[in-house]
Amino acid sequence: MRTTVTLRLALALALAGVAAVSALRCPDGTSECPSNATCCVTPDGAWGCCPMPQASCCEDKVHCCPHATTCDLAHGRCLSPHGDIPLSTKFPAWKSQWRAPAAPLRQVTCPDGRSACPDGATCCQLPSAQYGCCPLQNAVCCSDGQHCCPQGTTCDLERSMCTSVQDPAWAPARVGDVKCDDEMSCPDGNTCCRLSSGAWGCCPLEQAVCCPDHVHCCPQGYTCDPQGGTCLQGGVRLPWLSKTPARGRAGDVKCDDETSCPDGNTCCRLSSGAWGCCPLEQAVCCPDHVHCCPQGYTCDPQGGTCLKGGVRLPWLSKTPARGRGGDVKCDDKTSCPDGNTCCQLSLGAWGCCPLEQAVCCKDHQHCCPRGYTCNAATQSCEKLLAATPLRFPVPAGPPLSPPRPVATIPADTARACLPGQRCCRTKDGSWARCPFAQGSCCEDGRRCCPAGYRCARGGRECWPQRWDVGGGISSRTLL
Repeated sequence: MRTTVTLRLALALALAGVAAVSALRCPDGTSECPSNATCCVTPDGAWGCCPMPQASCCEDKVHCCPHATTCDLAHGRCLSPHGDIPLSTKFPAWKSQWRAPAAPLRQVTCPDGRSACPDGATCCQLPSAQYGCCPLQNAVCCSDGQHCCPQGTTCDLERSMCTSVQDPAWAPARVGDVKCDDEMSCPDGNTCCRLSSGAWGCCPLEQAVCCPDHVHCCPQGYTCDPQGGTCLQGGVRLPWLSKTPARGRAGDVKCDDETSCPDGNTCCRLSSGAWGCCPLEQAVCCPDHVHCCPQGYTCDPQGGTCLKGGVRLPWLSKTPARGRGGDVKCDDKTSCPDGNTCCQLSLGAWGCCPLEQAVCCKDHQHCCPRGYTCNAATQSCEKLLAATPLRFPVPAGPPLSPPRPVATIPADTARACLPGQRCCRTKDGSWARCPFAQGSCCEDGRRCCPAGYRCARGGRECWPQRWDVGGGISSRTLL
């Protein structure tokens, strides 16, 4: 099974050139680019074409940015006061003597019959109704008229992602990661490639091309260009990717010979002396032996937060480490990630509930934390008087939905809040009641989230502070 998110919206459309004899001559006097392109020097000293007019040529001599933007090579973005977009890549210029009178370079003619894109690119219509060039073959043109995605993916404009075909809501539990050999594996959706040391590395692309330098890799259908440090297909160049070392088949973080934590966690000692798991990679273990903070932060026991400069974050609690054993086995063929619970779905296949020792609900669709009972009538998990929405067991996919915050009611003063509530300041300085005693007041002054969740996306969603609690949900407007 593969995850849905594969790539950022990596390509912004550039205005298509007019399919005519005229071309832009580069400063060397012999190289040419399509009209509405820009000549930029490549790493080998030759001239390349940036597929947009009056573009900014980046210092790495591989990428370029639209007019009036600046290159941010560290983050792979083009910066402007109106927002940033991903870097674009150049394609080789051609020598003027190679150009036939009617077609200087093999081009793709756009539907309007007047515009053309370089061979290996895709024509996409811009908001202006003109055509732009996406530097990918058979690409998917996004509905905003500004971005495009690789073939076989769909545009997720809300999250600025190119996503693969969505997995069904109920699918069999995963069999496991990509197996390199009997001992090593890579995450699902990766490709195993040998490193220069002879060990296995993981290329973060499916069915990728392993470059002969044993360091880099390219997408399927591209070839490695060690001279330019790029991936080449026709006239299209993409930055190549670096591999990461493969991991042992168990995939966990080893604390000692007997205990381990899930991949991406950090082992920290508990007050009992046993090992605990902090749900952050390379985390800072707090001296109270209970909490932990992200890398680069320090523990503030007085405020119960993680401190870095003037920034404070809620600190995280550790969970006990477990014996080394890898994934949770559902049957002889299927398994769920370590820390999950196998729950049988309505069709008889296995699903994964992202909670340890969870309660599988009888409807074969939901699950609840240990110690809770399923209430199908209210679609909640109940324990005494507390209730949270039901969780959905899914196959090795993203975490499940946390509880929805409920609406608050106005309050005249901070003292007007009742026990079990929290007062939040509104934008006009008045007070509103949040029905969660330890809830989080969102910065927009109109919403709040339950305890254990933080406001995200400008207050529109509540995100968990723990990796194993669930995914983000829409927040509610204060009344």
